[in-house]
Amino acid sequence: MTEETMQQTVPLAPGVFHIPFGKKLHTQLMQEFAKRWKAAKEAQDLRSVKWQQSEDTFMMYIPEADLDSARKGHRQQGKPSYVNLNIPYSYAMLLTSHTYYTSVFLARDPVLQVRGRHGESQNAEMAMESLLDYQLNTGANTPPLYIWLLDVGKYGHGVLGQYWDKEEITTSQYAEVPETFLGVPIPGKTKKVMQSKTSFGYVGNKLYNIRPHDFFTDPRYPVYRFQDGEFCIVYDKVGWHKLVEGHGQGKYFNLEHVKKGNNHGSEDRDLGSSRVQLPLDGAQVNLYENAPSTVELYEFHWQIIPRDWGLGNSTKPEKWVFTIANKKAIISAQPLGLLHGKFPFDVLQFEIDGYSLQSRGMMEILDPLNKTMEWLVNSHFYNVRAALNNQFVYDPSKIYAKDLESTEPGMMVRLKPAGYGGDVRQMIHQLPVQDVTRSNLNDTDVVGSMAQRIMGVNDNIMGMVNSGGRKTATEVRSSSTFGINRLKTNCEWFSATGFAPMSSKMISSTQQLMDIERQYRIVGDQAQWMGQYINVSPDMIQGAFDFVPVDGTMPVDRFAQANLWQQMFGTMSKVPQIMQGYDVGRIFAFVAQLAGLKNINQFRINVVPDGMAPQGVPINAGGTMPAGRSNFNEPGQIPGMGSTG
Repeated sequence: MTEETMQQTVPLAPGVFHIPFGKKLHTQLMQEFAKRWKAAKEAQDLRSVKWQQSEDTFMMYIPEADLDSARKGHRQQGKPSYVNLNIPYSYAMLLTSHTYYTSVFLARDPVLQVRGRHGESQNAEMAMESLLDYQLNTGANTPPLYIWLLDVGKYGHGVLGQYWDKEEITTSQYAEVPETFLGVPIPGKTKKVMQSKTSFGYVGNKLYNIRPHDFFTDPRYPVYRFQDGEFCIVYDKVGWHKLVEGHGQGKYFNLEHVKKGNNHGSEDRDLGSSRVQLPLDGAQVNLYENAPSTVELYEFHWQIIPRDWGLGNSTKPEKWVFTIANKKAIISAQPLGLLHGKFPFDVLQFEIDGYSLQSRGMMEILDPLNKTMEWLVNSHFYNVRAALNNQFVYDPSKIYAKDLESTEPGMMVRLKPAGYGGDVRQMIHQLPVQDVTRSNLNDTDVVGSMAQRIMGVNDNIMGMVNSGGRKTATEVRSSSTFGINRLKTNCEWFSATGFAPMSSKMISSTQQLMDIERQYRIVGDQAQWMGQYINVSPDMIQGAFDFVPVDGTMPVDRFAQANLWQQMFGTMSKVPQIMQGYDVGRIFAFVAQLAGLKNINQFRINVVPDGMAPQGVPINAGGTMPAGRSNFNEPGQIPGMGSTG
């Protein structure tokens, strides 16, 4: 994009307020941003070292000393040499807890379950659940949830953002069109013309992850209460092409002042561990001669009174979003405009703590114990290496000392002439070495047990049966239950402080911004009785809906549940009074669904009273049987499989 193009007047998108660069309002807003950025950055810098150490532990990395580097060179040359071990015990416990969290939250069907608050109908609840399921799956919003649940254990809190997306797909292709003369088509003559077509793809909420290093909140409030703060700032680096695209859509302005900026990275960003390779910036990848490859963006979400700043006539606090490029120019300003009235971010906090600015993560809590295990293991192997080094005392006047320095297997020691005929045992003597670290490996089990008690992640939850002799089923079940109860509390905390607010904002944005009517697949058990699809219109989903809280327990084993129902069927068949009080057919279909039979409903027969069905045309789940067919109990046809009778 040329400078002349940027300076052209481009109609701004609805809601975008133009703030000319260098004017008094622009200067005042930049000053207010700088003050809040400095306060938030200084408060967060206190955690940067801990986050870097947590990333190092997660990557199973220890700093390489000079001796380690030398030994690494020997190994690359084919010479055996030892290595210091970094024990990934806290890493294993983090992934185990993450597996539990994802199983609890993401194995539900549907994942985001809702219920009406003020008497909303069951169809409205079903429609909203179908919409949210569509947004999670079609909108590719499930992967950010996995990362969100991992960040909370790694850093102490995880950050998730959301926005409304209406995907526009533009395609161009050549098409044959008739030639015309004075607007009249000429028969038999055509020409190829490039035609562009714009179609809509995904429409709904989009979720995205934010590095905790890049999310800055009002330091006057704990991070889990950041919604009560006056502001929050999100740091990001984007390519110059994104700004050009936004300028064409009327989202950005003042780009001519950003284009003149430098192409070097800023010291503002906390890069974290050197083992984590972040995307390359403009200083490393320079793609344009007259524009920066990447631009630093600061999304400054700020609650203000618009009238005080000349941004409107409202005298009530509103949330506005100012996009600032390279801490130099405001390139976008608009009210947030969302009915839920919240910052469009959600935070999961690992520790249940209502007072600390930021909480610790699992990696940080376990770091002292993990380092103790590493010392125990490495000191033991160091002692073993000392025993294998064959420590000798020798007479250098009678033995060639160079022969003793060889690291090759086996040893041949030459005698000097002065040692000929003498007693070799008087010339060389091996010092006795005692392994004083023999019990170190047993001590690692003690340290591991301490870590399990602290985190509530025991061997059974990690998929390993307790050692120490035979265990009864009750002991194993009790041990697992106590550990799960600890993780259960964490899940309930995540549900109340993270998933519930996130779902509430997704519901509110959907009700406000959805403007099309579509059919969506019904999710959950309702699909067995209500059909496969439901038609959802904007009017249908209006109302108040609450996220159904997660109780923190693992999903029930469906196969074990099916076996339990099978046993109950055997008991029910012996008691006619019970059989008469329940719909056995629907129970049978439910059990079949539990066992994994997805197509059981196609074998269902709709029984009608005598005289209601036309002669010779019975009605079944597959539709109406053509005349002349005698297979009364035949199920519905499977598409593409042909006739079955």
